[in-house]
Formats: sequence, structure tokens, C-alpha cells
Amino acid sequence: MTLVLQSTRPGAEPAWLAVCLGSVRGWADAKGYAYRLIGDELFEPLPAGFLDKTAGRLPMASDLGRLLWIRRLLEEGAGRVVWFDADTLIFDPAGLVLPEAADHAFGREIWVQRNLKGGLRVYRNIHNAVCLFCDGNAVLDFLIQASRGIVERAEGPLPPQAIGPKLLTALGNIVGFPLIEAAGAFSPLVLRDIGAGGGPALDLLRRKSPAVPAAANLCASMLGRVYDGVAVTPDLLEGAIRALLEERVGLGPA
Repeated sequence: MTLVLQSTRPGAEPAWLAVCLGSVRGWADAKGYAYRLIGDELFEPLPAGFLDKTAGRLPMASDLGRLLWIRRLLEEGAGRVVWFDADTLIFDPAGLVLPEAADHAFGREIWVQRNLKGGLRVYRNIHNAVCLFCDGNAVLDFLIQASRGIVERAEGPLPPQAIGPKLLTALGNIVGFPLIEAAGAFSPLVLRDIGAGGGPALDLLRRKSPAVPAAANLCASMLGRVYDGVAVTPDLLEGAIRALLEERVGLGPA
């Protein structure tokens, strides 16, 4: 059995988030996968003191919480658990195909941002906004142990992605994790171009993506901030979501 797992804070969901959650639920239903949505119980399995050390960094607490929940669900009988961050949108359901031969896999991030001279550059990272683990794999327990150790040994503030994309990218460059290439992550510059119907950041994403994106994390953790000169607001996310679902922009090679 494949189980799709998501989590969101209890309370009223903004419209853009409801669309993202609905896209994942619809994809899971179409695939015949089980689906489960949890709330703040995501953090219940965290070891004592972990929330204190990650105070103000709920995404970091979520990085470990999801792993512990995935392990719990596998122990309870799920053959495969697939995690999606709540702010991940599936805009091409047919294009999002999980690697059947892999017992673990992670999303691929082609991150477009400004360089020091004001031009554009790309970072190729591995992200956990979409990830999967099968029963019996050896990677899950290792990541849980490594994540706990990094936080427990830290004597000062940790970067927000220390036990998420930073850890996965560093390890992946060495061991070569299986990747879900069509599950991406869009930076604010890319989101702005998508909403506008095109632009240089989107063009660069198209050229550098190893596969045509079918789903993407929308990086809502940046809401309320200005990143690379782009104000990350609900309007920015809603505009990009509409453009993607209405197929007003193409993400294939230019």
C-alpha cells in the first residue's frame, strides 16, 4: 500500500493552500493511493528538547517530524509513504510519476536567484518537500539519527535547511540519492515570472531542469519576506497557481 502524507496547521486555510492540498489529494485518489492529513500532531514524536532547540524554526522541526511519522506509518503496515509539503502544488498530475524501483527518493530543486552582480544563477539541490520511503529501507533511520545529532550538538543558531535540503544535497552529492526529477521547487523570481506569463528566471529554469516539472513546492515559508527584490505575498502565490493550473505558461524546454 502507498500512503500519501501531508500536514498543515489547524484553522482556516488560505485559498491558495487549499488548492495545493486539493491537488495532492486529487493526485493520490487518481493513483489509488491512501491519503492522510495531520495537524500539529506532526511534532508529537519529536524527542525531548528538540522543539526548544529549533524554536522559531518550525520547518526544521517538520524536517524531523515527517521522518518520524513516516517510520511510524511504515511500522504500522504501509508499504510506501510519500510526503508532500502542504505548499506543494501538483499542476501536471500525469507527469508526476514515482520511481517504482527506488525504496527512497527525494525531489529535485532547480533554484534560480540573483548573483552578486545582479544577474541570475542556478543552484541544483535535493529537497524533502516531496520524498518517499519504502518499508525496510536503510536511509530513513540514518536520516533520523543524523538529524537528531546535528540539532543536539549545535551550540548556536542553525540555518533553516540544515537537516533538510542542505543535509540531503551534501549527502546526495556523495551517495547519489534516487530523485523525483519532476517534483521541483520554485523560487520567488520564478513564481513572479510564471504569474507574469514568462521572464528570464523562468527561461533559466526551463533550460536547467533535467525534467519538465509536474509539481513544485511554492516556498510559502518565505511569506512576508522580500527575496531577490520579490515580495512573497499570497497574491504572488495565487497568481502563479492560476497560471500553472490554467496552463498559461509552459515549463518544457524553450
